[in-house]
Amino acid sequence: MASKSILSPPDFDVEDRVEAERAQVRATSFTRAEMDAAIASAVEAARAEAYAEGYTAGETAMRDSIAQKQAATLETLLPRIDELLAGQQVYCDGLELEMIAFMRDFCEKLFPEMVGEYGREQLATELRQIARRALGSPWLEVKVPEGYGALARELARPEGEGTELRVTEDPDLLACAVSANWQNGRSAYDFDALCGDILSLFRAPNLSFNRQPGNVT
Repeated sequence: MASKSILSPPDFDVEDRVEAERAQVRATSFTRAEMDAAIASAVEAARAEAYAEGYTAGETAMRDSIAQKQAATLETLLPRIDELLAGQQVYCDGLELEMIAFMRDFCEKLFPEMVGEYGREQLATELRQIARRALGSPWLEVKVPEGYGALARELARPEGEGTELRVTEDPDLLACAVSANWQNGRSAYDFDALCGDILSLFRAPNLSFNRQPGNVT
């Protein structure tokens, strides 16, 4: 080998290539700390990517699971909701019946007291209105209960001259009733009968405040 080196001329191209390769190896070489840092960075990047993929997949699975549970819960609750709604209607119907019964009982007690206490006042009010309605008529006939003739002559006479007022006490009329006729009209008022009509309404078996068809009690 020594004789060959002495005898053979040096090959500078080969030496240049070898030196260039050595320089490249030195340029691309890393220290142990740099290698550890590069490995740690690569591991962290892989972990972050895997976490993102896993989070997305987990979120999708969680949403699907929640949707399925909601659907199952709703399916379970629907019959119960129907029962509750039906029960609510029954409760409302029962409450309505109680309210109607209360109002009926209340009116049965209140109306007789109203007739006794306010009947004369209501009759007087109606007589004054009759006088205004019959204004200008040449005649006016008024029927009132027994004992109210004087009140009718005082309050039912239209203003001015020329109206003939004829008052009759009718024993068939109740204490709060009055009827009248004049040339162009007539009227009839019965406070006691009005209260009775209201009571009859509350006593009606098919009375219902619920306007929905099929809910008449």
